[in-house]
Amino acid sequence: MIITCEKCSKKFNIQDNLIPDEGRELQCGSCNYKWFYKKPINTIKLENKISETSSENDNFIDIEKNTEKSSTNIKKKNEIKTKETENYIKEKKITKNPKIIKNSFVFIITIIAIIILLDTFKHTLNYYIPGLDLILNNLYESLKDLSLFFKDLIN
Repeated sequence: MIITCEKCSKKFNIQDNLIPDEGRELQCGSCNYKWFYKKPINTIKLENKISETSSENDNFIDIEKNTEKSSTNIKKKNEIKTKETENYIKEKKITKNPKIIKNSFVFIITIIAIIILLDTFKHTLNYYIPGLDLILNNLYESLKDLSLFFKDLIN
């Protein structure tokens, strides 16, 4: 028999004889959640001997009531699982944006740090990279133009 944890949905294979008909308390080995588990009624056992005084209707279990209860329980559990998955998806969508923002900030800070290093050692690096002074001056002018452009957009 396969039993699923109600909390973390982990599945366990348990022998049928370990769970009595009255049910028993189980504990998940993964998340340590405890719950009471009762075997579902899949088969109906009839008594072999029918007494003469009792009618046949007394010996049958009402299958429709049990299946209705189990089907409503299954529907409720499915609704809860769909709500949980919808919430999980919403949380994932919300957390995706901050990662992009954080990565863009790290990228911008890295570029600024490289520019500051190049500017600090521009006289020494000018021997290895000819024209570095001209490139940095053009970069500064471009940054000034961009800042003026954004200031004009805001005003």
